[in-house]
Amino acid sequence: MCDVGHACKVWQPAEAPVVQATVQVQTVAQEPVVAAPVAEPVAEPEPALKSDEMTVTLKPGEASEIKLEMLNTATVSYEWATDGMPVNHDTHGEPYNGPKGYYHSYSKAKQVKADKGQFTAIFDGTHGWFWRNRSNKDVTITLKTKGEYLSVKRVI
Repeated sequence: MCDVGHACKVWQPAEAPVVQATVQVQTVAQEPVVAAPVAEPVAEPEPALKSDEMTVTLKPGEASEIKLEMLNTATVSYEWATDGMPVNHDTHGEPYNGPKGYYHSYSKAKQVKADKGQFTAIFDGTHGWFWRNRSNKDVTITLKTKGEYLSVKRVI
């Protein structure tokens, strides 16, 4: 407090001293940042229009199977014939990773010498022909295929 007639000093905080410091900055080499590779969708193979001919010979009681690898909605035309002896056949397909034992039958018959037609795959998978020779003589079967499939192979 100040008395009347006397000068008063008002307290003010002292200015803080300014301190200057020298700071050394050291540059540290860093590994370049590389973005993780982005997974691009895997392109499904495009079925090309193919044409093949395969021949199999079956001994009495023997069976054989030829399969096409096809994508859903792909279409194939086929024609097969024996050298004169009749065989039993089943034209069918099996989906990739389908339940064990599951298949779709397109056509089947007993004791026939030939068949021809066309079918459209109803799923991605293998589709083809199974033949069994129930005669007592060798039989040769010639299969001709034309259509949209990825591959053809004899599996039995």
